[in-house]
Amino acid sequence: MESKLYKTRKAENSDYEFLFELKKAAEYEPIKAVFGWDETVQREIHHKEFLEQKPTIIEVDGVAVGSYLVQLHPEHLYFGRFFLLPHYQGKGIGSQVLRAVIDLASQHSLPIKLCYLQGNRVGQLYSRLGFEVIGEDPQFVHMLKQHS
Repeated sequence: MESKLYKTRKAENSDYEFLFELKKAAEYEPIKAVFGWDETVQREIHHKEFLEQKPTIIEVDGVAVGSYLVQLHPEHLYFGRFFLLPHYQGKGIGSQVLRAVIDLASQHSLPIKLCYLQGNRVGQLYSRLGFEVIGEDPQFVHMLKQHS
């Protein structure tokens, strides 16, 4: 069994600015390509999402390096706001996080739904771990992984 590369904790109010900068570091190019990057609009979206539900913080050696959100719904588990700082991408952390979420969904016998921005390379990770495209539009790719 592979050793766990990260720890998690619930986001706190003090993580607010880190989470905005994380999103910017991880998604600036895809957001810019699809919508155009507008700092004010992105800060408003961030504020709304943060108030709606705080994500889980991913830490490596005690340092915050990423985040994700899991929402448990009656018919599915929703996975979103999945960001890793660029320096920590491609090191297996994202795969481990996603496998843990897949295990959680299996415990609840629920499929997982997610969507990501067109052009974001995270889609390769989702496909590799068994997610299938169920819809696309000019902005987003929608995926589903049935429970096993």
